[in-house]
Amino acid sequence: MKLNELRNEAFTIATNNGWHEEELSDEHFLMLIVTEIAEAVNADRRNLHADVEAFKKYEDSLDFMQNFERQIKNTVEDELADVVIRCLDLAGLHSIDLSDAMVLIDNLSEAKCKKDTDGTFVELMFEIVKLISSDYEELAVKINAVLLCVVELCRAKNIELEWFVTQKMHYNRLRGWKHGGKAY
Repeated sequence: MKLNELRNEAFTIATNNGWHEEELSDEHFLMLIVTEIAEAVNADRRNLHADVEAFKKYEDSLDFMQNFERQIKNTVEDELADVVIRCLDLAGLHSIDLSDAMVLIDNLSEAKCKKDTDGTFVELMFEIVKLISSDYEELAVKINAVLLCVVELCRAKNIELEWFVTQKMHYNRLRGWKHGGKAY
């Protein structure tokens, strides 16, 4: 994954859609990451998973947004992509270099995030929330750690995270100003 390129794209999409019109705290953005984690847990509880095969099958016959909403939206994979996109956006807001995260991800071993991937999906999500809410880590460390753990989880579950992130960013690009009038 080219995280710095994805960071720039996620931040640009968010800015173009009005999400950076006012100055908000880092805690605001971190809570939105937590919200995406909770949505991933809810999707997992309902056993909602993307149907990539159907998405690709209807690529040429359905409007992209309609196809995305039918086959991918609100699934575990979609919500994990949202976690990553929120991290990328926040990194973009602060011009955080994600090269170190990419090096860690490229050299990922089973020892990394082992505690997380040995547990249940819910336990992993809780561990990520703990990372986000830690008072002891600076923002760049939190973002890198969250990205690392989500990538490791997706690798363990054979989820093509980069593909889902790319599809979701394309979907977000088409959603328009504040995604149809959301407050935040």
